Amino acid sequence: MRILFLSNFYPPHALGGYEQWCQEVADGLSARGHHVFVLTSRHGANGEPPEPVAAGEPYVRRTLHLQADVHYYRPLDFFSQRRTQERENLDELHGAIEHFNPDVIMVWGMWNLSHMLPYLAEQRMGDRVCYYVSSYWPLDLDLHIQYWTLPTRRIWLRPFKKPFAALALAQLRAEEYPPPLRFDHAVCCSNYVRNTLVEQGALPESANVLLGGTEPDLFLEYAANRRTKKNNVLQMIYFGRLVHDKGVHTAIEALGHLRERQLLQRVKLTILGNGHPDYERQLRELAKEKGVQERVQFARQIPREDIVKVLGRFDLFLFTSIWPEPMARSVMEAMAAGLLVIGTTVGGQGEMLKHGHNGLTFPAENATVLADRIDQALNEPALRSQLAKAGQNMVIEQYTLERMIIEIEQFLMSVAWNPGQRLLALPDFQAR
Repeated sequence: MRILFLSNFYPPHALGGYEQWCQEVADGLSARGHHVFVLTSRHGANGEPPEPVAAGEPYVRRTLHLQADVHYYRPLDFFSQRRTQERENLDELHGAIEHFNPDVIMVWGMWNLSHMLPYLAEQRMGDRVCYYVSSYWPLDLDLHIQYWTLPTRRIWLRPFKKPFAALALAQLRAEEYPPPLRFDHAVCCSNYVRNTLVEQGALPESANVLLGGTEPDLFLEYAANRRTKKNNVLQMIYFGRLVHDKGVHTAIEALGHLRERQLLQRVKLTILGNGHPDYERQLRELAKEKGVQERVQFARQIPREDIVKVLGRFDLFLFTSIWPEPMARSVMEAMAAGLLVIGTTVGGQGEMLKHGHNGLTFPAENATVLADRIDQALNEPALRSQLAKAGQNMVIEQYTLERMIIEIEQFLMSVAWNPGQRLLALPDFQAR
């Protein structure tokens, strides 16, 4: 089977787990004998030439323009570059379809990419277009529309922005943008995502659920070799993007509460990752304000393959997200590594993380309750071990990458060979 992946980001230039899944699935399908072409953005590539292709590996082409910088929207670019970049993007996809001649197209992440790309895919490929949805992009406002619709935070700029906003929105309406997408064949990473998008009319009723996964064996080895502690300090970690929606400030605020309870010296928090510069600065300032900076270590993002080794050094993973996470693979990985997860149940996480069964939970942005949960983990080591083991077993049974790849392969094959038939339910390989 010849599979063309369309994705906004692709490792090593990725923002999170959604794009990492794209690479792992593409690699897995290539290893199973399929021909895979990945068309993605030039984000992080800095004009690098196309990557060499080894036998059994996907071909990756990083040529697509994003709609805006990943951190800051530059309004003048809308008028000076957008149309040219739109044409170049469509030419790239048209050329990929012409020369690669795919049996099926798999649309992956689309945030910050023009919806004209999947629209062209549907026009050219008919029913042979699939979507793996692990975000809310089919429902979200397009980045251009979002910027020009929302008022600027700088009040003095609002009178200047208003006429440009009217012009920009008029241009988009004249172009009938965003275009309607059919989503004939769509699967979502969680029931929450599927139900949310279907209920609001962003996806058809035929959309189904196909769970994500990870490679637990990689984590199990380091979990088994975790060294016995020589002190009584609970080593906690957050790893992921540093943006406000991830709620990392709640973890630092919880340390402030532990400081008031005279428990600060019994915990240490490592924050691993990078993100929006303004938010990173706020986190460092918050740690100083709460008087906990000596117990918080900020570590820069590390190569993906090193996460496996790093997690083996910790006892507890803090999942602090505020926004409704579709299904965080960081929770899967922490569980696979044998860490107790203390987290929020926003979005699809409530389907995975169960309080008192395979982890501990707290309401989003409630630092007091989070401090209570950490206190409980400190004082009940047997419970901590029991919950961590239950989480690990769940990942092994339900959330493996191998299962995910096989299910996606079957899904793509059913569309490639029977494109006119909408899947009302996945076959027997769907995880229960």
